Amino acid sequence: MQKNGIPRGFKARFAWMGGVAASLVLAALLLAGCKPSASGGTPPQLVSPVPSKDTVILTLYFGDDQAMEVLPERREVEVPSDPSQRPPLYTLVVQELLKGPTDPLLRKTLPPEAKLLSIQVTDGLALVNFSKELQTRHWGGSTGEAMTLLSLVNSLTELPEIQKVQILLEGKKIETLAGHFETMEPLTRSVRTGDFFTSEERAKALQDRVDNGQESWRKDPLEVAKRESGAKGLLSNLEYKLVSKESGRATVSVEYNGKTYVIVLGQPQKQGDQGIWVIKSIEKK
Repeated sequence: MQKNGIPRGFKARFAWMGGVAASLVLAALLLAGCKPSASGGTPPQLVSPVPSKDTVILTLYFGDDQAMEVLPERREVEVPSDPSQRPPLYTLVVQELLKGPTDPLLRKTLPPEAKLLSIQVTDGLALVNFSKELQTRHWGGSTGEAMTLLSLVNSLTELPEIQKVQILLEGKKIETLAGHFETMEPLTRSVRTGDFFTSEERAKALQDRVDNGQESWRKDPLEVAKRESGAKGLLSNLEYKLVSKESGRATVSVEYNGKTYVIVLGQPQKQGDQGIWVIKSIEKK
């Protein structure tokens, strides 16, 4: 009996033979791929299953060598190249803060035993939920507490989607972290004015770095104002303008939230083109 011109029995045998032939062809191709071709070419390379990586730059704030100020550390963090596989930047910020600074001139601001349980950002407000160790393993003191809060708030509000930070412990608000500052309400970035201190030890170490060919941007007062004013509450993406520059003293102006701020910089180690600049004061006009 035929159907569509092909006998039933023959059709079955044909299907079986075709399967055997396909298997033989596949085996031949696999064997051919395991050795160089007759033309001397190299065998095809297998695609690595390891996903490729990329990096992002974060601005993190840690304590200075005297535990009097927070100062920025720009950190390059490896992330998956596929944006859909990356954690949010605000999660990376807190995770990197918990690791502490890599710069030996800076000091940790969050207890490394603390864990980030969750972080949620809605309408500019970041709810940052830590384990209890943020409080129970904190070293205390009004300065230490201030450094922790400034570090966390300034680092997170560097991101354009965050304007306020609410600290939670185990999902609940706390009245204070270490007894000196209220934390029941969200904390915001604020500009601090007045005089700022740079220790002689830090100034010398920074000058040595520049003399050794590192961090050459510290020889430019405008660049220093852009990079380090964030520690005082300003933002690095503002339009900074060099107003004056003379031996040992420079002034930079910037507009922020409808106000004008004047940043005064000095050269604590060397005066002239090879000397580093540091922020000495910020005043609101």
